[in-house]
Amino acid sequence: MYRTILVCLDNSERAGAILRTALAIAERQGAHLVGLHVVQDVVVSIPTEVSLEYIDQARQAAQSEADAIAEVFKTATAGASVSTEWRREDPMAGDADTVWTRNALVADLVVAGQAAGGADVPLTDLLIETGRPVLFVPYAGEYAQVGKRPLVSWNGSRESAGAVFDALPLLKDASLVRVLCIDPDKAGAKAGLAPADDMALALARHDIRAEAARSHSGEISVGDEVLAQLVDHGHDLLVMGCYGHSRLREMLFGGVTRHILQHMTVPVLMSR
Repeated sequence: MYRTILVCLDNSERAGAILRTALAIAERQGAHLVGLHVVQDVVVSIPTEVSLEYIDQARQAAQSEADAIAEVFKTATAGASVSTEWRREDPMAGDADTVWTRNALVADLVVAGQAAGGADVPLTDLLIETGRPVLFVPYAGEYAQVGKRPLVSWNGSRESAGAVFDALPLLKDASLVRVLCIDPDKAGAKAGLAPADDMALALARHDIRAEAARSHSGEISVGDEVLAQLVDHGHDLLVMGCYGHSRLREMLFGGVTRHILQHMTVPVLMSR
């Protein structure tokens, strides 16, 4: 069971929808829900020299945004059946990532929003530094019900296994979990990796109804095949490992990981 859920709220426009997803999970799990907003450091975010008046206006706008998000949290959690807590932090210059990470390290699950408009991967330090599972909520749509028909994107790796077991509290509520291996016969597959059938059996021992499946990407990318499977089978959650080959942020995420985070159509639980 998840006992502490951290929801990261950095945008007032999507705060309500992200909160509804996080709160629904918290109430199902009986978890303590922590809402966090890190006030934007406008000096760091302004790329060129500007007037002091402009900086003052930008700071006022950032504080107003923080107040608006706090109000959304207060309204959304007013009738909650679980304990909730609001945190607002004003970090030192350039220290926002450290604040997100510090709070995420003591959470069982982190809920965050996808970057608007399919922009690059948001809040990457949460995945890099904390090792905590992160549930990314798409920037459009409502997702109050998550995890009734999950899809596990499985390639038998350490990252895949970590994501599945991090997602167990959600998977226990599922009507059916599909464990999907895409292109299992391709040369990149390594001997000795656990097949999807073994993971489905492992889930069954947790009293989770699961089935193994396989598909072939053909002429489309693996990322697009995952997205197509989500639509074709009516899944409401994707569980997958986060892959990358470099510690440098701009090079961290592998092609499939980046593609999913930019084009997700359902919430995606990732761990690394």
